[in-house]
Amino acid sequence: MNHELLSSFFYWIRERHNIYRKRVAGEPGPWTNDPILAGYKFTNPFRENDRVTIWMRQNWTKPNDNRPFDIQIFNCCFFRMFGTIDFAEDHGYVLDWNPEYTKSVAALRLLNSQPVFTGAYIITNMGLSKPKQEVVVDMFLEPLWQAKGELAAVAEQQSLEAMHKRLGAFPGWGGGGFMAYEAVTDLYHTPVLRNATDKMTWANAGPGAKRGLNRLHERKLEGAVKPAQANTEMQALLALAPHYLSDDFPLDAVDMRVIEHSLCEWDKYQRVLLGQGKPRSVYGHSTSKPIEKGPIL
Repeated sequence: MNHELLSSFFYWIRERHNIYRKRVAGEPGPWTNDPILAGYKFTNPFRENDRVTIWMRQNWTKPNDNRPFDIQIFNCCFFRMFGTIDFAEDHGYVLDWNPEYTKSVAALRLLNSQPVFTGAYIITNMGLSKPKQEVVVDMFLEPLWQAKGELAAVAEQQSLEAMHKRLGAFPGWGGGGFMAYEAVTDLYHTPVLRNATDKMTWANAGPGAKRGLNRLHERKLEGAVKPAQANTEMQALLALAPHYLSDDFPLDAVDMRVIEHSLCEWDKYQRVLLGQGKPRSVYGHSTSKPIEKGPIL
């Protein structure tokens, strides 16, 4: 790999995390001298520091980590399929699944122009004319509830990859595996997959991460990258992290998820740098109000 490109990749991780640190401290923006990072929104390299994830850990998963594994698995999937704090607070943690109740809560909130589905990623309705909440409940969540015992048995393998593969076989959770990966990552932070043995060796490389890998290896941007190849290349990046990140960087928190996600965000950064495109959101610097502190500083 090109040393200059490697330096740029790890620079992005380091500088984006420094922005987060400054915002937590309540410093006024801009929080960096990098015009691209100052001008556009890029998500945290550490997912655990994201606002919605912080809320989820504090209010959804940790208070219920004594529940049976099948219930915890379903609730991680449930939360990410909607992805908003407001809806989760209104609906509540699921102990006895009532599909009609969930649909009614969602329909009422939508009628009142209240948040139901996240805008951070796309929740598909499979091209159907039915309301999205009905598709999500009937086609994406009900099958998981029926199979929750089977999913709990898969968790006994303590493998992120195995759980991801099984979840990805259900409607709404497959395709590129994005939604399954969101749920699996959450499950790692619960007793369900807390002892997974492949956290440092496996990640689900999405399209953005694959483009990032192609950039690093100076290949065609949209060239095919098979999962095994992507994992080998991400493992190599993880091994190089201590050589490129500063001494005060939280290296213990860098895992394959951080590498995979940062490849995707770094690809966006490179697109701006090279005039190939721009992220859809810009940063605002009008407030010095600190953001909520996450677990990784």
